[in-house]
Amino acid sequence: MAPRKTKAPTVSLRKPVLKAAAVAPALKPQAAVMDTGTGSGFGGSYSGWQSTMFSNARRAIFGQAPGDLRQDLTPWNRMTMIRKCRWAERNSGLFKQILNDMVLYSVGDGIKAQSHASTPEMQEIYEAYFAEKGKRIDITNRFSFYNCQAILLRGMIRDGDSFAAKVRNATGEAKLQLMEAHRVGDPLEETVVIPGIHDGIVYGPFGEYVAVNVYKADGSNRQIASQSVMHIVDHEYASGCRGVPLLQHSINSIQDEMEILALEKQAVKDNGDVVRTISKAGGVLDQDTANELGALNTPSYTSIANTMGGKLLVLDQGESLNSFQSNRPNATFNGFIAALERDISMGVLPWEFVSDPSKLGGASIRLVTAKASRVFGKYQNTIIETFCVPTWGYIIGEGIANGDLPDDPDWAQVSWTTPKSVTVDAGRDAANDRNDVEMGLLSMSELYAQRGLDFRSEMDKRANDMNFIIEKAKAAKIPVWMLYKPGFNWLQQGQANSQITDTTAENLDLPPPPVDPTQP
Repeated sequence: MAPRKTKAPTVSLRKPVLKAAAVAPALKPQAAVMDTGTGSGFGGSYSGWQSTMFSNARRAIFGQAPGDLRQDLTPWNRMTMIRKCRWAERNSGLFKQILNDMVLYSVGDGIKAQSHASTPEMQEIYEAYFAEKGKRIDITNRFSFYNCQAILLRGMIRDGDSFAAKVRNATGEAKLQLMEAHRVGDPLEETVVIPGIHDGIVYGPFGEYVAVNVYKADGSNRQIASQSVMHIVDHEYASGCRGVPLLQHSINSIQDEMEILALEKQAVKDNGDVVRTISKAGGVLDQDTANELGALNTPSYTSIANTMGGKLLVLDQGESLNSFQSNRPNATFNGFIAALERDISMGVLPWEFVSDPSKLGGASIRLVTAKASRVFGKYQNTIIETFCVPTWGYIIGEGIANGDLPDDPDWAQVSWTTPKSVTVDAGRDAANDRNDVEMGLLSMSELYAQRGLDFRSEMDKRANDMNFIIEKAKAAKIPVWMLYKPGFNWLQQGQANSQITDTTAENLDLPPPPVDPTQP
């Protein structure tokens, strides 16, 4: 992915305020109005829009009239979704795999900051300071800045949203406090009244965030001003308040799949216990014959068993022994499970990416990979805008305010390097990248960013490597190419590139490459 250049919001270089600001009552929701269509006046029975008409061919779709998601997504509905999604994360391998893929390919080993301060020296100072503070950035001193990215993104996908508050530890150091979705909500005590609150979010007169209500460990409430808390959420509705779990639509299918698999596994176990069956047409042997053939202590039984080996069964008259043939699992079972899994992953990631891409051809797998990359890019933008940028502004701004960092007019200018893009053909992609760079369609910094690398730091490494190689070549009195291209045959290299090598050797005051005496 290309580096995302952002500017941290203008922040006060004072300590953030953690008490609730003044709030206004929430806007009164408008009453829902049902459009009855034309003709009958009941649900559009004679409407020209077929999708609005009732039919005996399918079940009617019931639901409340369209309204703001703020009223549609009630706290009870949202908490029920969260409960079921967390259950699925713990018990469904497919659900957990999708969740892991989303976090792994979106965040990976972390989205890294690249300062765009006014001078390279200031850039290095800011980046080094942020990296040092980011090693243990949360209030518990357990998580790094990159750990926080993964935890918050995972919470947003699984629960719908997550939160991070700007706080300070006992020594006044700027820290972050991570909060999962269930920690934010309306006050549990009926006596606590907060004007303008809905599902833990306090709104102003224009629908703006004013504060959030957080449940403390002791069960009490704490209001945190909006400027001191980051709400990590991917809104799909303009009227949304809290986020909707990304995989909530798949919960029923996940539960169905798990129950079907459990039943089928039990059926296979039960069938495995039955090896053979006895069919009986009727009639039994007389007692004397049965005693003679079936008694364990008879010479005839012992003799036959010793001669033939294995187990000897004595059947009654009319009985026959048959092997049991099981048809579990059914031949169509795998296809049915695949259809369920496809429905589960639909709308999140391509099923082939999640499950098994081996059956796809070159063009198809590249299309699937491209679609998945767009999904990951979307959530990278979300975590950058809602978490990374505010965190940079908080940490660097506090450092400047406290005198730990020098001030710079462009201190808030920052871009973000995301993990390497997903690819299925590294050689093909590398060739395309080379062509794009040569044609001017892609800059070197963009190319490095696509691979999850910081261009400036990589150029510094390259310069240091080249200086090291030159010094080693001088010390050993050998041409630079012998260290820079060690895989080449030194005789062939000296013959084929004598003009280049001689010039390099001259500049470095080194001897030219040796010449093969066997060659004219």
